[in-house]
Order: sequence, then C-alpha cells, then structure tokens
Amino acid sequence: MSGLKFIQKMQELFGMSPESAESTKKKAVKELVKKLKLRHILLKQELKNETDLIKREALHDSIKIIKKQMKKGKEIVDD
Repeated sequence: MSGLKFIQKMQELFGMSPESAESTKKKAVKELVKKLKLRHILLKQELKNETDLIKREALHDSIKIIKKQMKKGKEIVDD
C-alpha cells in the first residue's frame, strides 16, 4: 500500500477530511499513527473486560490489524 493510499484509508477510518490533515505526508501519517495507538489502547481495555469468547476473538483480530497499520505508518514516517 502506498503512502498516499494509507493516509486516505486512515483519514476515512477516523472520519478526517483531507483539509484537516497537515500539509505534509509525514505529519499526516504521524497524526494517524497516534490515533491508531489510542485505538489500540482502547481495544486492549475492552478485551480485558470482555467475557464473550466470540467478541474476544474479534477484538483480538482488530488489535492485530491495528498493529499492522501502525507498523506500516511507522515505515512510511521512517522513509
């Protein structure tokens, strides 16, 4: 996934408009990674409190996806 496509997907996910993101690609990615980290923390808290096995598995899968997205965002910033 290219950097621009990643930014567009994350902005869509968090309901951000392109105008609200910073003008540079790296700043926008940093902002999105920060939001992903916050979402990751919230999902981990939900996972601790959830007792239903199916919901726990879904939360665990969501956490894995967010980790991959954060990793991709960090790679874009590091380049």
